Amino acid sequence: MNAQLSRLVGKVAVVTGSTSGIGETIARAFAQEGAMVVLTGRRADLGERAMEQIIDDGGQAVFVPGDLTRSETRQAVVSAAVKRFGGLDILVNNAAVASFAMTDDAGEDDFDRMVTLNYKAAYFMTQAALPHLLSGRGSKIINIGTLGAVKSWPGASVYNSSKAALESLTRTWATEYGPHGVGVNMISPGMVADAPMSQPVLARMDVDAQVLPSVPARRLCTMDDISAAALFLACADSDYLHGVRLPLDGGLTA
Repeated sequence: MNAQLSRLVGKVAVVTGSTSGIGETIARAFAQEGAMVVLTGRRADLGERAMEQIIDDGGQAVFVPGDLTRSETRQAVVSAAVKRFGGLDILVNNAAVASFAMTDDAGEDDFDRMVTLNYKAAYFMTQAALPHLLSGRGSKIINIGTLGAVKSWPGASVYNSSKAALESLTRTWATEYGPHGVGVNMISPGMVADAPMSQPVLARMDVDAQVLPSVPARRLCTMDDISAAALFLACADSDYLHGVRLPLDGGLTA
């Protein structure tokens, strides 16, 4: 294997919400760098396809279907990592759901759905993984947040606040588990040009006229930008980073 494509050889990674979009892009990037990857998601057809693509490309992967808001699914994910690959070194809390409405029009069901998956499921997925992450093998937890947690916009109060809560967890977990060799950090992208979740928002605006003039990089974030950042945070190059929120916003908040 090319030395430049071997930063995660021997590592076992769980990437939640990895049947498509950002999670799948991260999982494929990890596998290309030598990681053994556990994919999760509700759509068995998409999960099997993503797993087979990694295997066809020469990587190692297993897919665990299910709803991460359920304890039995989280335990099954951890068990798959340990039984299939011998441990767990990297956890990427990526699974999320979003819907957008002004606060006076927001529904309680949507609120519960976002908070339960975006925050609660990430909390208890991490709890389930910690006995193995604390094994002393240089483990990493990477939370996927949003720029909206610090630079908000109308109609995203629930989604943004659920990710702001995850950012707070990132800092807390860094203080709790950094002393035990676990690096905990967050990636906070702005709008992602090619992510499925971003398309309803992007479709309602003129990106060139309304967004890019405020972005020094003059382009939106891409899923490849996020996977590159995740690789950095997952490998030994980032071992001294703890509790960091890494903004992928092209300089928007500079």
